Amino acid sequence: MFPEFYQTVLQRHLSQSQYLTLQLLVLLLQSCRQVRLSRLASVFPQPIRYQSRLRNLQRFLVLPQLSVRLLWFPIIKYWIRQEYKDRKPNRAQRRRLKKLKHKKYGYLVIAIDRTQWEDRNLFVASVVWGKHALPIYWELIDTNGNSSLAKQKAVLRPVLKLLKPFPVVVVGDREFHSPKLATWLYERGVDFALRQKKSCNMQEPDSEYQALKSMGVRPGMSKFFQGIFCHKTENLGPFNMAIYWKRKYRGKGPKEPWYILTSLPTLKQTLDIYKARWGIEMMFKDCKTGGYNLEDTKVNDTRFLALFLLIAIAYSLAICQGEFLKVMGVQEYICRIEEAQRREPRHSDFWIGLYGQAWGYAMRVWSQLAADLMILKPHKRLYFQRGLNALSLIPSTV
Repeated sequence: MFPEFYQTVLQRHLSQSQYLTLQLLVLLLQSCRQVRLSRLASVFPQPIRYQSRLRNLQRFLVLPQLSVRLLWFPIIKYWIRQEYKDRKPNRAQRRRLKKLKHKKYGYLVIAIDRTQWEDRNLFVASVVWGKHALPIYWELIDTNGNSSLAKQKAVLRPVLKLLKPFPVVVVGDREFHSPKLATWLYERGVDFALRQKKSCNMQEPDSEYQALKSMGVRPGMSKFFQGIFCHKTENLGPFNMAIYWKRKYRGKGPKEPWYILTSLPTLKQTLDIYKARWGIEMMFKDCKTGGYNLEDTKVNDTRFLALFLLIAIAYSLAICQGEFLKVMGVQEYICRIEEAQRREPRHSDFWIGLYGQAWGYAMRVWSQLAADLMILKPHKRLYFQRGLNALSLIPSTV
């Protein structure tokens, strides 16, 4: 069962048949962790021939109602608004609020990036959520390689319009190094932290242009320049430039420094917010080999974008469920909480939510076998009762 607000949005724009089909597909994504259309058709719960199930799903995935702006924008905005409510938050909301408002800075961190496999080149803008990110808007790029400035603006425009009431900072890696993109964001009152290539030239006040690679930065060094200009021919600025090269430890460390063009006022704030960009990399991993195996699908572009919309819905539900399971303190029944010589948790909220559902599903399907096995272990009755109590909480968070 979807949360109430998901039901309201989806039922507003879909017929009852379409809504039930979408709900079944999302549940199949959670249980099978596979978006290959042939696999989904093979397990789709309808008593008709396989070819009929496949054609039914093919027709469903080209519906014009499966639109990001129509179905996903209201849901993602609802998620964000819930965390910015003025009322006193409960324990679960305090935890999510800490994830959403990056530390003490109060920004929504919007990470932009592109992922490519075979002939698919997908450009995504996402909101950083803890160690992961939630996709907001995405488009396919017609050509291989990096995205153009025009495409970057086209993806960011609807995102910035959607999040207009909230403080936003856009972060991007070296693909988005253009000072022209920084100027475009600055003109719209949006903060940014865009990593630059070492060949970029910058000009300090009352000095000449120089390449970043000629500044003599070594491991363990950091610098912060204010009021600099970029782009010799157009002299764009003024911006700030944060330079940081992480110190090597036991001979290991990054091969080159970070050069980050930003509108943020301090080095620490710039680095803290730019580090949050890693959330979109984790999201891509979850969408591919770490979760839904998106790269295995062979459908056309229209169906591919519809499948990514289904993944966004399923992904948000899994993260939401994982957060609540942690707050309820039952994650120890789903995964290993602590591990020697590991500071960060081994498993994310997404993983806990996804496999918590899988554990609950297995307990329901093979309930008789599980009960027979428990009868043979009467000395562990108390532990089994505690586990069953934890299991009863899982459906309530879906």
